[in-house]
Amino acid sequence: MNVQRFTGRTNKLALEQVRVAMGPEALILSNKRTTDGVEICAMLETGTVVSAIAQARPAVDSLAGGTNEIALAHLKRELTDLRETLHAALGQRQWQETAGKRPVVATIEQRLATLGLGRVLIGELMESVNADASLNEGWRQAITNLATRIEVLTEAEQAGLRVKAIVGGVGADRSLAIQQLVVAASQQFTPSDIAVISMLKDPSSALGRFCHEHDIASYMAPDAASLKTALSTVKSCRQVFIETPDLTPSLGGQDPAVNALLKQRAGLTALLVLPCTVQEAYLQLLMTHAEQLPLAGSVLTHLGDATSIGPVLGILAGRDIPVAGVADSANSELLRITSEGLINESKRLARRSLERKNQQLKVAV
Repeated sequence: MNVQRFTGRTNKLALEQVRVAMGPEALILSNKRTTDGVEICAMLETGTVVSAIAQARPAVDSLAGGTNEIALAHLKRELTDLRETLHAALGQRQWQETAGKRPVVATIEQRLATLGLGRVLIGELMESVNADASLNEGWRQAITNLATRIEVLTEAEQAGLRVKAIVGGVGADRSLAIQQLVVAASQQFTPSDIAVISMLKDPSSALGRFCHEHDIASYMAPDAASLKTALSTVKSCRQVFIETPDLTPSLGGQDPAVNALLKQRAGLTALLVLPCTVQEAYLQLLMTHAEQLPLAGSVLTHLGDATSIGPVLGILAGRDIPVAGVADSANSELLRITSEGLINESKRLARRSLERKNQQLKVAV
């Protein structure tokens, strides 16, 4: 991989050596202070896979026909995985982005990037880190700042939201969220105080069975007018949950589900179902579309299947949307979680991802 070490009196001088020797495509692997100044380990990012294959070609060419091509393809795939591993571990940062930054700051930013956080949020979190803080202290300050930006919707706050429309995600996730929210509400209210309204023309059979088994009144309201009638019918209920159709962000303000909800009287709020996916663009699109509604909080789903929850943390911290809990089919009711718990889960997933990629690295080498 042609890893080289450069030492300079300051971080800037060491990086200048990297630039002169390797050019702008150099990839910084590490930087640390030594008795001689700052030591930086770097390698050439562009061409690494090609040059490695070129070095291996004489040995591969000795193989016959199809075996030659198969072996070469396998080697290329393994080296590509190696390159992706280095990118993920280092937060895809090139040497230009590290120029002028203290090693402590650069290391903390790389750690935050490993959690899956976006660059804008990382920059905001770093504003709270003292300039002269040590690595451990600076990391603690950044994580504390992240935790304070993730709000949790308490049980009392949830109970205070009488009519809640469950939006976003897919139908099965919304149905599960409603069931577990009803179970949580049943700890404070009697079944006669709770009602479920479905805006679907074909309501969830699982949700229907659940309401029947728990003696919860349920109603169908596939349009704005019938929804208004249903809400009037359950006006004496203290907790009302609305099952909504899929949102259609491409329709913007013409989304039928959004329009039907906005036509209802004041007091209706929405809980957004957020799947724990790494598809940040999808989450941002979903969030922007749902913000047309009076959002009161969010319900996370698929946390147990997640490989990273960095994009979800970015939504929660960047859009100031509280977390009501986690809906998981392995539980009977909504799982309460704290901001610290979410961050710890993000750290666990990041460690697992790095361990898996390190294992791939060993196999590739």
